[in-house]
Amino acid sequence: MCTSAVHNAIEERELLPTNVTPVHYDLLLAPDLDALAYTGEVQIRVRVNEPTDKIVLHANELEIQEASLTSAALQLDGPLRATSITLEKDDETAHLAFSQSLPSGTEATLTIKFGGILNDLMVGFYRSKYTDANGAAKNMATTQFEPTDARRAFPCWDEPMQKATFAVTLRVRENLTALSNMDVSKSVPVDGGLKEVSFNTTPIMSTYLLAFVVGELEYIESHTSGAHNGRPIPCRIYTAPGKSEKGRFALNVAVQVLEYFADVFGIEYPLPKLDQIAISDFEAGAMENWGLITYREVALLVDEATTSSRAKQHVAYVVSHELAHQWFGNLVTMEWWSELWLNEGFATWVGTLAVDHVYPEYHIWTQFLVDDLQRALALDALRSSHPIQVPVRRSSEISQIFDAISYSKGGSAIRMLSSYIGLESFFKGVRAYLRKHKYANASTEDLWMALSEASGVNVSQFMALWTRTIGYPILTVTEAEGGKQIRVRQNRYLSAGVANEDEDETVWWVPLGIETSANKDNHSTDVLTTREATFDLDVSSTKWYKLNRDTVGIYRVKYPASAVANLARAIANGELSTNDRIGVIADAASLASSGHSNTSDFLTFLRAYSNETEFVAWQEIVLRIDALQSVWATESEETREQLRALCRTLFSPLVQRLTWDAIDANEDSLVSRLRALAIRAAGFAGDSEVISETNRRFQAFFAGDRSVFNTDTLRAAFAVAIRNGGRDEFEKVKSYYLDSANPVDQQLAALSSLGFTTDPAIVDELLEFALTDAVRNQDVHQAIVAINTHGANRERLWQWYQDKYDLLVGRYRASMNYMGILVRLSIAEFVGNAKADEVELYFADKNTAKFQRVIDQSLEKIRSNTVWLNKDREDVEGWFASNRL
Repeated sequence: MCTSAVHNAIEERELLPTNVTPVHYDLLLAPDLDALAYTGEVQIRVRVNEPTDKIVLHANELEIQEASLTSAALQLDGPLRATSITLEKDDETAHLAFSQSLPSGTEATLTIKFGGILNDLMVGFYRSKYTDANGAAKNMATTQFEPTDARRAFPCWDEPMQKATFAVTLRVRENLTALSNMDVSKSVPVDGGLKEVSFNTTPIMSTYLLAFVVGELEYIESHTSGAHNGRPIPCRIYTAPGKSEKGRFALNVAVQVLEYFADVFGIEYPLPKLDQIAISDFEAGAMENWGLITYREVALLVDEATTSSRAKQHVAYVVSHELAHQWFGNLVTMEWWSELWLNEGFATWVGTLAVDHVYPEYHIWTQFLVDDLQRALALDALRSSHPIQVPVRRSSEISQIFDAISYSKGGSAIRMLSSYIGLESFFKGVRAYLRKHKYANASTEDLWMALSEASGVNVSQFMALWTRTIGYPILTVTEAEGGKQIRVRQNRYLSAGVANEDEDETVWWVPLGIETSANKDNHSTDVLTTREATFDLDVSSTKWYKLNRDTVGIYRVKYPASAVANLARAIANGELSTNDRIGVIADAASLASSGHSNTSDFLTFLRAYSNETEFVAWQEIVLRIDALQSVWATESEETREQLRALCRTLFSPLVQRLTWDAIDANEDSLVSRLRALAIRAAGFAGDSEVISETNRRFQAFFAGDRSVFNTDTLRAAFAVAIRNGGRDEFEKVKSYYLDSANPVDQQLAALSSLGFTTDPAIVDELLEFALTDAVRNQDVHQAIVAINTHGANRERLWQWYQDKYDLLVGRYRASMNYMGILVRLSIAEFVGNAKADEVELYFADKNTAKFQRVIDQSLEKIRSNTVWLNKDREDVEGWFASNRL
């Protein structure tokens, strides 16, 4: 998309009138956790920018009893009551009319009395169920306001640019804990066994960052060192009763990362405290509310004895990501949702940086390549993707951009840029950006300007291409001048094949990062800025060469056959870094599926990885083989068995080498995860020894010997046992999920394993179970996530989605992006144009505006995978005929 189109789209935003804007809110809320309702009163000091007798602000599913104005400019004895209050449901606004006009340039106080429901939608001011220490079911009240649900809790100007200060008071039962963004200023008893807890006034901030929680809570506490914050910051982890010690790991992460960010950002954490709280019912993974960060339990709580290393690392990353927002997003806020990536892309990158600082043994930047870069490249290879900076006109469009483009491609773009200009210059620019725009709003261009001044490089000139245009390039390399040069051409890469001329207009700024066997430590700084260019490289004097050193760039590379063969030898001989090995195999698989090469080329290239030792490289390989098996899932049994045999040749030796049990008690966590990955892959491929040992240990585990699995192999064993077992295995794993005494991450591992069953009757039972009270609304996708891995069960899953569509829409009407998650799981693994047409027809008469992008992406995936299968069906059969396994 060209720059002018982006700016024109921005001018079409649907925003509130600016005749009146907020300055300060005094908010009183009185939640009743038994009646599941609340009353409230808000006094909003407003600035009058134009003469007006009408005020429009946001309100959604609230009952407004009365509204009135006071202002010295009105010269009245008492408040001026609204003559009419009109709630516009579609616009989520309240229109207030008054009998007198407010003069421009004055201030007034708008008072509104209202009430609402503590809903079960996981947005706004809502209820979350938990079990207390005595096993009794209880409710807490909590909030989730991003992107546009503060208006569900109280009438407000619910837009990022409409910053104000907030003084919150919560009227609650005496035995309950009340929390908000700031520290408590006073707590006083009131009639009826209640107390009013008032909090100090917040800094100026956006409504989506306000938060409050009420319930029976306990906490653990620590303090930062104060080395970079100027004073120790009190940090607490709050939980439901009996769980606070499980917050110890996250607390240790927080106190270190809070100091780290104060150092690298050059600005002290501006609030007097930092609270983090685990919420049982929570649709998002976490939410960066300023000073009161909310999390799913699985994203905050760790049982050191039983939590898997994978889950523990996830907690470290999520905490770091949310803490990054305390500066990048909270202190300086995007001006509008089209700039969401400024919040999320940056937090993705710098959150990863923080984890690497605190836990270098995680090798998290290598994991970033699989978890973020490749995830982003997969989505952005679709025609139905969107630019990092995506025009957002209305609130219904916002939730759809909380995706891999805003987070993972945004983070990858920051990684590529910081690598090019250097971390020192990059953080110099970030510090200047934060200082200039603190307590205000900013745009992408503001960040580019600060980075340009810090680095002496015109960042905006080349980064605008990456943030304002959809997609990314494939670089095609040819050798020229008798092997003394390489010629590099860029075109847009699409998973569906070669881009049409009108889709291939962008010429990206591409740092080539050329490395060779002779200069692995000193890669080139060449940059491709035209459609095609020639670069000096003596191919004959080096054993191999590779573009995109360390897989930093956002692009794919297609080499000539001789260069591919040389890279394969270099990989087999251990000459390439782990990052480079991951990038090469990811490109090889992607080029095969998109038709830029043959799948047989990818299968041949896999041989170079037979001696691979690194978990993350194997993780990428597994993802690529899983994708191949998914597309070929309904092919002949002979072909599917050949694919399983290929997997056995790759993964059975890994299991034999690593064995089931760690020899060293201090074994690296990534080795433990590699063992689990190998067991699962070999077990799914039909390795009889692995299946037999899994079953033996599985029975011993449920007979009481919990030592037979470590925290990582448990998930793999559950999956293998269910895939190769029957009713008994399914029921045992289901019972493990239902036992609340088990750690949350392992419960969810059990739930997500249930769908690996191949029994259609059990699948039907699971689909019904997924919608019972035994599965929290936020976890339904976990119950069904594995069903589509067995081709024969895909139709049952899709039929379930259709049968339950109205129920699901009712349940997730306030968070329709979750409908997108469910539809992707239900349809995206299908192959066949007829099935794509069927799905498209089904949704044709439905209101899917809030998740249409996911439908489009899923349909495009079905059709592109159909092209892949039809193109390479005989190619794969021929490869297996020539390579007996």
